[in-house]
Amino acid sequence: MKFELRLSSEAERSIEDQQLWYEDDEKNGGIQLAKRWLDSLQTALTTLAEHPERHGFAPENGRWNPEIPIRQLRFKPWKTPSAWRVLYVVDPDLMSVTVLQIRHEKRPPLF
Repeated sequence: MKFELRLSSEAERSIEDQQLWYEDDEKNGGIQLAKRWLDSLQTALTTLAEHPERHGFAPENGRWNPEIPIRQLRFKPWKTPSAWRVLYVVDPDLMSVTVLQIRHEKRPPLF
């Protein structure tokens, strides 16, 4: 059963900022690099909408609002040890997944 996928304004801003950052990285591919990252993210988000509860809880879980579980999907757009964390919440009643933020895993937890 597929869930409706929603992006918070913060998630949209994270995506736009990262795309711009990769586009500016001409040394490593620039626009093509940004496109590959976005394609990988879209694939990960499609999978997330199909099976949102298969991913574990984020380190932020329980620190913001104990009533709302925060999960994370780790996605690796390249063959490197580092990954990106897609932070999201699931609403089973509305059959929706809301992506809160997309962060590189080297960044500290939100709270």
